[in-house]
Amino acid sequence: MKSMTADELREYREKEHEKSYLLIDVRQPNEYEESHISGSIILPLNEFEEQVEELPEKNLIFYCRSGIRSKAAAITADFFNESKKDIYTLEGGILGWQGITVSGLPCFKTFDLNKELHETLLDAINLEKGAFRFYEHILNHFDLDANFNKSPSNNGGDSMVEVIKNARDGELGHAKLIYSHLKKILPNDQVFSEFDTLYEKLKGDILEGGATFDEMVKLIENRTKDQNIDILEVAISMEYRAFDLYRVISERVDNGSLKDAFYSLSQAEKSHMDTLIKALERATS
Repeated sequence: MKSMTADELREYREKEHEKSYLLIDVRQPNEYEESHISGSIILPLNEFEEQVEELPEKNLIFYCRSGIRSKAAAITADFFNESKKDIYTLEGGILGWQGITVSGLPCFKTFDLNKELHETLLDAINLEKGAFRFYEHILNHFDLDANFNKSPSNNGGDSMVEVIKNARDGELGHAKLIYSHLKKILPNDQVFSEFDTLYEKLKGDILEGGATFDEMVKLIENRTKDQNIDILEVAISMEYRAFDLYRVISERVDNGSLKDAFYSLSQAEKSHMDTLIKALERATS
């Protein structure tokens, strides 16, 4: 998976035959109708996983509004990339294409899966705590329900505050589930401490996706005027990274109960993504 700048995409399109690649907009339909890159097709992020295996055997270039949602789509496409086609994301999204700079995007780091399993589980708990802290910070520092559209198809839908609270509480539940499996794989004399004690000791300084807590807070505070869209895009990217991580761990472990647990966690992260994407649909409508 690679990234390219707006200038690099323009150069790529000049050199490559149109039949050799597919340019995909993963935003919502109303965003696509308002403005899109010529020649691109629309495949909204909330429909992406269902259709990713049907994409043609071509190089794929993903873009969104600011470059965050497209990274989430590219991760999924790369997972199903058996033909080893090139997969790209457009840095800065359509804002970058239009010459509007979006600064402060953190570099998402790769999660280290070469550690011992118990170390990986500890890291996963720390990631969940980082995500909990991030959502808690959002709740405490932003006026989330200002100008937020509730869904008329769902009795008004959840408020933005409720969406973020549910995401926050889900992270704590995931951390407890991971801890329960950590205890099972360690001898009794090696169990670190009870959950509350262990959780308190963890810094929660790294979030799902590998960016630091400070990077993500700075990113949100320095973004555009579209506050709720910015928050939801970052949250979706975090959940996508967690979904990808837990899916990979479920393939890596031999223990059947652990495999099932992490598969369930990956599906829980996917459920979070779906909720956040629905909220994004309302924020962009």
